[in-house]
Amino acid sequence: MTRDVTMPQEMGAELLEGFEIAPYRWNLLTDEMTWGCPAGGFLRSTGLAGLCTGKALAALREDGARRREWASQAAEGARNRFIFALPEGGGRTAWIEDQLHRTTIAGVPHVIGLMRRIAAPSRGGLAMPADQGREGRRRLLSHLVDAGPEHERAYLLFGIDNLRDLNRALGPDVTDDVIEEVDLRIASACPPRGVYARVGSAKFALAVIGLGTQELARLAREVMARVGRTEIHSPAGPLAVSVSAGICHIPRGMRLPADPLANAQAAHDEARIGRVEGLRFARLGDGQVNLRDRYMTGARMVMDAIADGRLTIAFQPVVLAERPGSIAFHECLARIIDPAGKPVPAGLFMPAIEHLGLVRQVDREVLRLALRALARNPAHRLSVNLSPQSMNDGEWLSILEEGVARCPDAGDRLILEITESSAMLDPARTLGFMNRVRRLGCALALDDFGAGYTSFKHFRDFRFDAVKIDGSFINGIAGNEDNKILLRTLVSIARHFSMFTVAEFVEQEEDAAYLRAMGVNCLQGYLYGAPSFHPEWLEETVETALRA
Repeated sequence: MTRDVTMPQEMGAELLEGFEIAPYRWNLLTDEMTWGCPAGGFLRSTGLAGLCTGKALAALREDGARRREWASQAAEGARNRFIFALPEGGGRTAWIEDQLHRTTIAGVPHVIGLMRRIAAPSRGGLAMPADQGREGRRRLLSHLVDAGPEHERAYLLFGIDNLRDLNRALGPDVTDDVIEEVDLRIASACPPRGVYARVGSAKFALAVIGLGTQELARLAREVMARVGRTEIHSPAGPLAVSVSAGICHIPRGMRLPADPLANAQAAHDEARIGRVEGLRFARLGDGQVNLRDRYMTGARMVMDAIADGRLTIAFQPVVLAERPGSIAFHECLARIIDPAGKPVPAGLFMPAIEHLGLVRQVDREVLRLALRALARNPAHRLSVNLSPQSMNDGEWLSILEEGVARCPDAGDRLILEITESSAMLDPARTLGFMNRVRRLGCALALDDFGAGYTSFKHFRDFRFDAVKIDGSFINGIAGNEDNKILLRTLVSIARHFSMFTVAEFVEQEEDAAYLRAMGVNCLQGYLYGAPSFHPEWLEETVETALRA
């Protein structure tokens, strides 16, 4: 089925009704709508058959205002797709796809459209023949090419976080339901001068015209909030899902990159492991065509470092808010040393770790190094970051158990940091993991608190020992009233559950003073120290686990 939506002249009424397809013509000058098929099937059961104006249709649909706005602003030849649901009696709901083509007939602006019944997202099987894969990518690229360099252009790519672990934990059927619901939520956010397509099995993209970087960031955040604001209901129960975004923005007058999707993909890969926000812009310029090559270079760097034993850790201090000279603990951060003995900037290799599925290997080595440092420095506490993959990794757990067996108090001085999205991926399994490591003495911290969508029920059940408040709320908080309100809420929640609080990304003294006044327990950021390979307290240089 193509996306060319025209008013069929020879198609029989019985065929249209049998396939529940309803073509229509919408005169944008008079607002009159004319159906090109009998008033049967879902048109009758939902009440659509009695509508004869665009205004009346807009009043019936939740997305009606956005659809009218798109039609009024869309350029000649533009296409869009909306999906909506209407009650049809007997407690049933009809899911309907609405395809629109902006055109001109006899000098009058029109929309030629086609509505058809589709399967409910919760049952799977949503058909998107022209919006998925190669055809979708072609439509997006054509939209950007047709706009020309006189306009700002952008390619926004969204991907579901931790999809692989969701599939492993809950199976492909539930994962398909999640993908389809995310598809619907992102499609519903497409702006008037934009085109939406599902460009891969679980990749979703928008091509938009005329938006600057701030507007694009606002649009991306709106999409991310629309996906994650409410849980997705599935046969396995309600699921909290989040997406990350990569944006390739082409300023006015700049030539379109050869592959804007590749640029957006590279930015998305960085966004997925971002510590502040799952949103990144592609870096365009002289090297714009080499983004993918640079990414693969980082991938080889990671593999070589693991093979050669050049993976190490840096220690960043977390200080007591009331006594900044006193260290509460240090966070262990994965780092790579190049063959010449120099540290490699984290931005050059961190995206490759997750992209290549190397997270488990890296987490194991970081844990080995942290346990070694704890054994040789008995007066200090350390924290390590834990990926969702490692919560299901028997080898990682064996390393922890063996390390605690060698140094019994190491578990009591180790904090495991788990992100909100990881914890909510499979709450039952997360709780089982937490109980197991707690028996070894480990404390547990909820990382990036506030960035995800943990329900109060799960928050109560997990009983984390600490929460690390997401840095996006912290940086510049002294002058941000909105973030102050959010911080007060987060601190109040943590205090209610007897959890100590850590503020991340503290870089300014005025921010630290405000956080201290608000009762935050600990502070972490460059104001109190950058990650260091050789802190004064360390008995010996921690080089690599493989050389130990």
